[in-house]
Amino acid sequence: MTYEQAVQWLFDAVPNFQRDGGTKDYKIGLEGPLSLWEELNFPGKTIPTIHVAGTNGKGSTVHLLASGMKEMGLRVGVFSSPHLFDFRERAKIGTELVPENYVCQFVETNKDFFTAGGFSFFELTTMLALSWFEQEAVDWIVLETGMGGRLDATNICLPELSVITNIGLDHTQWLGTTLSAIASEKAGIIKEGVPVIIGEKHTDTKEVFTKQARAKNAPLFWSVPLDITTDLRGSYQLFNSNTAATALSLLFPQERALWELGFSRVVENTGLQGRWQQIGSNPTIICDTGHNEHALKHIVKQAHEVANHVHWVLGMAADKDHAAALKVFSKTDSFYWTSTRSPRTLDSAALAEIAQISGYEGTAHSNVEEALNAAIKHAKEDDLIFVGGSTFVVADLNL
Repeated sequence: MTYEQAVQWLFDAVPNFQRDGGTKDYKIGLEGPLSLWEELNFPGKTIPTIHVAGTNGKGSTVHLLASGMKEMGLRVGVFSSPHLFDFRERAKIGTELVPENYVCQFVETNKDFFTAGGFSFFELTTMLALSWFEQEAVDWIVLETGMGGRLDATNICLPELSVITNIGLDHTQWLGTTLSAIASEKAGIIKEGVPVIIGEKHTDTKEVFTKQARAKNAPLFWSVPLDITTDLRGSYQLFNSNTAATALSLLFPQERALWELGFSRVVENTGLQGRWQQIGSNPTIICDTGHNEHALKHIVKQAHEVANHVHWVLGMAADKDHAAALKVFSKTDSFYWTSTRSPRTLDSAALAEIAQISGYEGTAHSNVEEALNAAIKHAKEDDLIFVGGSTFVVADLNL
């Protein structure tokens, strides 16, 4: 089996939320991942772990944590999703991605059991990461949930620390339609006696976290401003860096000088991309993976602090609340709606129609390159071009 065949085999596992969204019997629950974990002899169980959930900022937070810990001399395995350009981004140690030959070996050795068990793509990739981290004998694991928390496949772990970045209205079809309902699902990662850090305090969710932490005898901490510089440039990264810094202050209070240095080297230490990343000049071109109303509010605010007029190259996943996301944009800006290679992305013509109903005029394009070229053609030097609206849009860029 070649690497390409092994990855295709994993992608063909059903359900595959990254490929299909929730349209094909989306599967949640811990019974499957627990049986899978047991079959593989519980990889990663004895390695200290930080478990991270939340609506937005999970990816940035886990990479901030990993970069800070790397400066302390620790080898940290990071499991995060979705990937942008390479499947192997989902499991890495520093900037080292899980090797192709390990992916082949993992699938070839276990595919009969995997097939019989009917496990999902996310369950299998979680175990791939944990198995590799076990083989590499990493010092710590930073484990990012997929969509929820309580029934997320990663919730089999027994962490040293739980982190919940924030709560916003996203994936409401599965997690609930109110902030408190979604918070209840995310709070499901809080374990008996395990400290938990909450990144943002909100009146609609505070009591949910307080009650769950009390029920689990889990020491509860709220993120505090620590004014630490990071090389992640989005203004919203202040929330993520404060959350990560609060976590590391709790775990490694004597090592602050080292992990603080790591916050300024996240891209160098982890290879993280797609977070307010500049990819062009004159006019400035920025890309970012923020993909829901909660994230886009911060992005729109920062964009207009950079330039008076913004050209938005936007695509969105089909299962998002498009009207709610669109309402955060200024109607005086320019819009270039785009499709992507992912079947989960709403067709650009359909997005353009939804946008027009809401009063947003723009042009529809068949792919990201075409849309970006159109924006470049019309933008002035002091304008800003932004590419995003979905992880899938950024994934189609040639970075």
